[in-house]
Amino acid sequence: MGAEWISYLAWPICILLLVVGFVGAFFPIIPGLPIMALGVIIHKLMLPEVLSWWTVAVFIVTAVLAYILDFAATAFTSKLAGASKAGIYGALLGEIIGIFFALPGILLGPFVGALLGEWLISKRTFRQALKSGAGAALGLLVGGLGKGMLGFFLLAVFLLNIIVF
Repeated sequence: MGAEWISYLAWPICILLLVVGFVGAFFPIIPGLPIMALGVIIHKLMLPEVLSWWTVAVFIVTAVLAYILDFAATAFTSKLAGASKAGIYGALLGEIIGIFFALPGILLGPFVGALLGEWLISKRTFRQALKSGAGAALGLLVGGLGKGMLGFFLLAVFLLNIIVF
């Protein structure tokens, strides 16, 4: 039997983490792309001859870029909705603080942060602050869709490495 058991363990772990990570890419509460990267790293460490280091690097870089995309999408859509710097920073701060309050915090954090930044710091009307908050919420949605597309990309990279290379 030898080292065959590693193969029987590596593949299910990798597939499980890829699936959970892919689904999590669409939901803000699950760090989807880092979970996918973890699956590939574990697979590479257990079965070094199967995946290339390039594939592992693509997964890690894409996971990092996904977080940047998430924050950038929130800032960009807040700005499009007319947010000032206080609203944009409020949305980003709300996104970070929201992580500590599970799903409601993650979903509402950017909205509340932008709204409070605009209303309390920039002294805009409540209606203008609501518009900026809606822009931040839209950014959360755009970021989730972007991470989902990156998840599809990572699955394609994984399959190409396994099947073609």
